[in-house]
Formats: sequence, structure tokens, C-alpha cells
Amino acid sequence: MIEKEKIEEIKRQTDIVGLVSQYIQLKKVGKNYRALCPFHSEKTPSFYVNPEKGIFYCFGCNKGGNAINFLMEYEKMDFPTAVKLLAKNLGIEIETSKGLKYKEIYEANEIACQFYALCLSKNIGKRGRDYLAKRNIDIEKLQDFQLGYAPLSGGLVTYTRQKGVSKQALFKTGLISQSTSSRSLEVFRDRLIFPILNLSGRIIGFGGRSIDDQHRPKYLNSPETPIFKKGDILYGLYQAKKAIRTKNEAILVEGYFDLLSLFQQGIDNLCAPLGTSLTEKQAILISRFAKKVNILFDGDLSGMKAALRAIGLLINVQVDVFVTSLPEDTDPDRFINESGADVLKEAIKSATDFFHFYKKMSKPETVEQEVVLIKDLIQIIGNIHDPIRFDRYLKYASHVFDIPVKTIKKAMQRTDVTDKPVARVKTTTEEWLIAMILNLREHFAQIKSILVSEDFSEPGIKRLYEQLLKDEKIDIDEVLASISEELRQKIYSVLMRDESISKQYFIKAIMNFKNDVEKRKIGAKIKEATAKGDDASVTKYQKELLRIKSTVVVLNQKL
Repeated sequence: MIEKEKIEEIKRQTDIVGLVSQYIQLKKVGKNYRALCPFHSEKTPSFYVNPEKGIFYCFGCNKGGNAINFLMEYEKMDFPTAVKLLAKNLGIEIETSKGLKYKEIYEANEIACQFYALCLSKNIGKRGRDYLAKRNIDIEKLQDFQLGYAPLSGGLVTYTRQKGVSKQALFKTGLISQSTSSRSLEVFRDRLIFPILNLSGRIIGFGGRSIDDQHRPKYLNSPETPIFKKGDILYGLYQAKKAIRTKNEAILVEGYFDLLSLFQQGIDNLCAPLGTSLTEKQAILISRFAKKVNILFDGDLSGMKAALRAIGLLINVQVDVFVTSLPEDTDPDRFINESGADVLKEAIKSATDFFHFYKKMSKPETVEQEVVLIKDLIQIIGNIHDPIRFDRYLKYASHVFDIPVKTIKKAMQRTDVTDKPVARVKTTTEEWLIAMILNLREHFAQIKSILVSEDFSEPGIKRLYEQLLKDEKIDIDEVLASISEELRQKIYSVLMRDESISKQYFIKAIMNFKNDVEKRKIGAKIKEATAKGDDASVTKYQKELLRIKSTVVVLNQKL
């Protein structure tokens, strides 16, 4: 396992703002940075990063943590893998070969990828190579995609066993299934193989295209696993993310061959859904890398319908949407092979905005048809929560369709859209106080002279404070690991607030809390003595209660 000191060094040295900015676009707000949350769908930013404390927190879905937690959640990495990646960026040497949660699945996928690539390069893969040549795919230009071939005769189980991969690990990847005769059946046979990579370049699944068009289904993906959810990832995004960020534009195509044909001819800012319609999570993923998306789908009816569905999802994640229209009954792969890369590049440059695309596709021939079209567009615009973007699209729609802005707003039954304030997580006095104690550790010597662990009634907070008493320099993530997820989220929410608290105010809050605790204790004693008819004790406790109240007044005056 990794030394604790190494982990602390990595967390201290990692620039969490720089790390998170590699995945999403952050905007500075006070001491923090803000963005749309990468972990759930939202229209108003509620995800915050605090560079001073080295933590992130989302007030919408309550996910929070440090740089390591962010990588684990975003990239679906194990703890050691995330630590190793951060360490590599910092030039710190560590060993993380043990304890990987999904290590065997990742390794099985890597070995399987080697097998498929090897088969494609040998005699057994001639059918695959011939098919690629027929589709004008140059393997040498696409080495980053690690294309392969699954032979009709199989061989994956034998190859992986020789490489030390267990049959159980192959089951977990979904590359083999169990037959009724208890024999292992390989999922991919006589198919071209397209390895699917996550954003850190790890192989998480595979796509397979049948060589024989009679072999159904034509396209087949790996089944979903703990590391692979096809609706969460886009094919080619790992290879294209640098180009997409540089150009601030993503070209969205439908399939593997569309992407590969364009990529090998210099159009490299590409990504594609995995054989299904674009999902909301995929739209969010694209928006993290670019603010403009150019939809380049097939020119047939199904391609156009898919483009129409994708537009609404992309508009909702606040990207500018354009559509490149291709001739009917063609696709990007065929178009670039028949007309050439230069012609396609010009078509991409001439992409129309989604308003005009809608108008062109719908081809309204009557007033009623145009009304239906406009209402569809208004519904899309109505989902935009960013006020500037909403205003821009509203005015543009007014111009394109020659309708007053007032009329469109009336149809929407709305007058304006503004950012909704982020709702604060409700916390108790004890939860707020322990968060502040963690945040203002420099005053802990004074705090522990006032508070004891028994002063806290909530078990999780009591346990947390006891850990601080044993080691007041304990790392915040280590101390929070011992409490419930709900309490951890609440503490992160307090730590993330941009609050400036003076030592005077903080100590005053500690003293008031301590005296409230003492008053409750004495109040309980008075109640017990009264029930017993012990008047002398009641009088004694009442005097003690008055003394505490007067002490609080004096202390507050001094502070």
C-alpha cells in the first residue's frame, strides 16, 4: 500500500483548481471557483472548488472531497490509481501495484486488447484487415485506437489464461459468457474490435463490428461493468480531447467508422456515442471540453431525427449547437471517401445553427406547420437557465422567425431567467462548530481547554472530536473517513462556504456552545430534583444556573 506521508505530500502539492480545470471549465467566484457539476445534471452551477483548502463540493448532489476523490469519482479510478496519476504529474515515485479495486477488470481488458490487436496483425486476422482495406481504413494512421480482430475460432480464453488472467476476471469484463453446458463462450467472434477508453486512457470496454453483414447484430458492445457504462462515455474522446479543447469545438458523429475515416484524414476533434442516441450524461461530458458542438450525423431520415434529439440535450448543457447537413442517404465515412477531406472540411465550416437546421428539416408548408416548428424551438430555448445565453437565443429566434420577443416570452409564460441561488445544506450547531474547528486548527489549543468530547451529543461528531484530541494535526480526509457519509457531506458544505470568521467570533461561538451545554445539564438536574421534591438541590442548581448566565454575559462583553 502507499505510505501515508506520500499521500499527504501529493495532496499538498496538487493544484486542485488546475486538476479540475482539465475536466470542466471553472469560473472564479470570491475565494472559490464554480462550475456546472460534472457528477449530476444541472442547469445552475452548484459545484465549487476551494484552492486554499484543496477541496471540492457540490451543493446539488453533495459530492465532495480532495483531488484524489475527484479523480476517483470522475475517472472511476481506484484510490491507488488516482494517487499514482497525481504522483506522476508531480514527479513523485510511488508503488501502487496492490489493492486496486477494479485492477483485475482493467488488466483483463488490457490483455484482451493485446490479443485482438495481435490477431489483426497475423494470418488469422486477414478477414479483418481485408474489411478495413475495403473501408479505406489505414491502421498505421490509427494506432492510438488499438484496433483489433476477434477470430471466428476464438482463442481469447486460452491467450488470457497464458497471460495469467483468470476466467473469473474475463467474466467480470463481459468478454465471455457461460453456456448451458458450463463452457465459456467468447462474446466477440469474427468481428473487428474497437477498444473503448476512458478519459485517462484505460481500456474499459469494447465495440465489435461483424465482418459478415448477415451476422447480427451488426454492432455489439461489451456488456456494462463496474467501469463501463456505455451511456456515460464517448468513443474517441480520449484520443480527441486535446484537439477539442484547443479548437473549443467538438464534432459529433454517429459511429466508429465515421470517426476513424475522418480522424485519419486530419479531422481530429471528434467523438461518437456508442451505437445509441446521445444521452444526457454524454452531452454533459462534451460540454466539459468545448462550448461549440457540430453535429455531423448521417444524411438519412434516422440520422436527421437523431440530430434533432441531440440538439435539445446539447442546448441544455449550454453549448452552441451547429449542424452539418450531408446529402440524403450518405454518411460522413462515405462522404469523405467519395468527395475528399477538403470538401467535407468546407461543409463543416459552413455548418448552420440549429434554428435554421430546424427550419430546413421541418420544411413548413403551412402556417400551422410553422407554428408547431416554432413551439418546438421555444420549448428548447425555454430550458436554458443561463440568463445571457437565454437572452441571446431568444433574440435570435425573434430575428429568424420575425416574431417579437414579447410574443415568444408570452408563449413561454415567463419573463426572465436568472441563476437560482445555491441552497445551503442545513446543519446543526454541532455540525457547523466541528467544521469550524477543523477549519481553524490554529486555535485548537484554546478550544480543547474549553470543550471535552462529552459536550457533543451527536455520536459522529463526538468520535471526530476525540480523534482531534489524540492528534490535532490529523489530515481532514482521514478524520472524515470515520464518520457517516451524510455527516461528511455536511462538513464539506460548511468548509466550502466563503465565510470569513475572526478568532474573536469563533471563540465566542465556542463559549456560547459550552455554556448552553452546561445549562442543559443543570436544567436536567433541576427537573430531576423537582420531581423528587428536593427543594434544597433545586435552589442550589438554580444559583449555579444564574452564575453561568452571568458568566456568559461577562465573557461576551470581554470578547
